[in-house]
Amino acid sequence: MRFHGQGTVYGRETQAFARYWPLFPDYLGARAVIHIQIDRISDSCGYGVPLYEYKGDRDTLTTWSRNKGTKGLADYRQQKNAQSIDALPGL
Repeated sequence: MRFHGQGTVYGRETQAFARYWPLFPDYLGARAVIHIQIDRISDSCGYGVPLYEYKGDRDTLTTWSRNKGTKGLADYRQQKNAQSIDALPGL
């Protein structure tokens, strides 16, 4: 499924982030909330998509973020996320 539309990024320092953030689990490493105005959805029949049973969320990112800590996350982002793979400014 693909969603088409326009998105707005709200960083942690914005009032919009504070308004929307309570709707999500509290992830230590969260940098922004992205609000998307969806204009169109593309999907397929799904005939070839296998069935699965949801077993739960993975804890890899949560554990990694907790081990890094707030300063470690900030340092990591400065080194690795200053720009996207398209050379756009990072979040």
